[in-house]
Amino acid sequence: MESWIVSIISSFSTVFLISAVGYLSRTWIAKRLQYSIKHEYDTKLSDSEHNRDVRLKAELISDLLSEWLSKDVDYQKLNELTFKAFLWLPTELADDLSSTLSHKNDAPDVRSLLDQVRKHLLGKDDNLEAYKIIIFTDPDKK
Repeated sequence: MESWIVSIISSFSTVFLISAVGYLSRTWIAKRLQYSIKHEYDTKLSDSEHNRDVRLKAELISDLLSEWLSKDVDYQKLNELTFKAFLWLPTELADDLSSTLSHKNDAPDVRSLLDQVRKHLLGKDDNLEAYKIIIFTDPDKK
């Protein structure tokens, strides 16, 4: 009779142990999968936010330079755009922008400035040459 009780207890403990290992494995796998998916979506969200930020900064610089080159300048808008640009541009680009906007002799032209800002925002040099950037001018302005 004693071996019968030992056999039942042994069976129950084996079943309990296998069930516990199965439950823990299933929970561990589910959590790993959940965190893996969360990490993937967080990465995509971060990339999306970065791309949106780059696009907004590029739009700001293009609006600033377009307003500066326009025939009928709105100085309040021009100041607003200039101030916004100076808040995030790195020092070297801010210096170049300042030189260009103030018509200094050694200032980079608008194409070169756009090329520099493009490289900064993209974080790499994509070999687009500054002279390929097209700028339309008002024929009446000449």
